Amino acid sequence: CATVAAATLGAQTSFPLTDKLTSLEGTWVRDPARGTGGICGVNPADRITIKVSAAEIAFDAGATARATVTRGIVKLDGTETFLFDGRTARASLDAGWLAVTNRRPRNGGFTNVMREVYIPLRGELTVWRKLNVERPDGAPDKIDCGNHHAIVYTRAP
Repeated sequence: CATVAAATLGAQTSFPLTDKLTSLEGTWVRDPARGTGGICGVNPADRITIKVSAAEIAFDAGATARATVTRGIVKLDGTETFLFDGRTARASLDAGWLAVTNRRPRNGGFTNVMREVYIPLRGELTVWRKLNVERPDGAPDKIDCGNHHAIVYTRAP
């Protein structure tokens, strides 16, 4: 009985699949005329395909050259997963919208921390991004050349 209780305590439960999550499903094309801000060295993907299941969300940006986006599978139970490019990602909810926090270790013990919030509304997807840095001692730091970006996508026909 203690083994079952320990296994239950260690198990994560998935976020509830609300419209805010299920409406992410589909292929999205960036509208380069819209959006605001920018992050130095971080290029948005021109096209993203998102697949939603009860346990995870899969992001595919195809062969987008030099685009820094979430690419891979993010679990909907809040556990950390590894993406295709060596970053880790963890999902959470922000007012019910999907938030994905990516972490990429850099030289010298610093870590880039990118938080993306995905907001699909009325046939559009807005991705709000914020990039910061963590010092080797875990203290927060910031990027000096722009760290906020809003990217607007429309649903592909």
